[in-house]
Amino acid sequence: MSDIADFLRARYAEQRALALAASPGPWQANDEHDEVIANDGITVAEGFALSGRQLRATVDHITAHNPAAVIADLDAKLALVDMHPPEEIDEYSRRPWDTFTVQCASESWKVYSDAENRVEYPCRTLRLLAQPFAGHADHKGEEWAP
Repeated sequence: MSDIADFLRARYAEQRALALAASPGPWQANDEHDEVIANDGITVAEGFALSGRQLRATVDHITAHNPAAVIADLDAKLALVDMHPPEEIDEYSRRPWDTFTVQCASESWKVYSDAENRVEYPCRTLRLLAQPFAGHADHKGEEWAP
């Protein structure tokens, strides 16, 4: 896998599959904040092995990352990926073999004709989105580092 956008889409598809396989969201904490309860009333997680404050914080964290929230987050990230396609712009490039992104040229959202101002692909936005997956076997390491 060579393209960062394809890499991100594959990771997001994996996360979506996990979210869809889980008990339906949204999830909520019970009154004691020691269990996470799914939309269908099923207990998703119990925090029985944790101390009071840590237990409540863990239950609240799990609740905030319910499948519905995860899917909404993935949809937003996929939209960002789709906004950053690589573009071959030979007429603007000083080196015709360069690939750079048109969408992420920072404040003006256009490709500059000078090489110093253009944003090369993958842009920092995509590299930042790939950062949580730095340990994945298909991640390109330093090449994709922000």
